[in-house]
Amino acid sequence: MNRNPIEPKNSEHSESDEQKIPVDGFKQIVEMLAVADPTFRESLLKRLAARDSSLAASLKRDLSHRSSHRS
Repeated sequence: MNRNPIEPKNSEHSESDEQKIPVDGFKQIVEMLAVADPTFRESLLKRLAARDSSLAASLKRDLSHRSSHRS
């Protein structure tokens, strides 16, 4: 029997016992940035672009899409 050495032998909880809560972190970040102060938002996106330009571009695209569909 191959057991994970870090996992306790008599674990009270298994993955199947835990209720899964779906989280869409990307959508949550877009929503937070949409209501953030514009100066803060641009500063954060600029710093993020230096580390992960693809993610920053995706966030900017979703933010502009979100704002263009507001009425």
